[in-house]
Amino acid sequence: MTLLPLPQLLLLVCLVASAEDSFQVISFRKSRTIENGAVKCALDPANETILQSSLQDCSLACARDGDCDSFNFRQAETCELYNYRVKVVAPVAACNNYQVAHDTFF
Repeated sequence: MTLLPLPQLLLLVCLVASAEDSFQVISFRKSRTIENGAVKCALDPANETILQSSLQDCSLACARDGDCDSFNFRQAETCELYNYRVKVVAPVAACNNYQVAHDTFF
């Protein structure tokens, strides 16, 4: 299996089995502006902040939290979870916001 560099990945896809013999795919997409495609960082207050976190740890924490709608990952290894749709986003150095996308398959 060939692994792509992290910037080329959609991010992490988690398969979650359920009682109805279906599974849910949870993926994360970087928030971008329409004008120039720059990656955005949420500036709203986070519901939870996790220090010393990797991008993978941050995405797993969001996937496990049933209310997580998005998260910021800062290069300082800080993860900020949001349990609501963020309203204020802007380009911030070394910070990316990832929005949650859910798909269910039967």
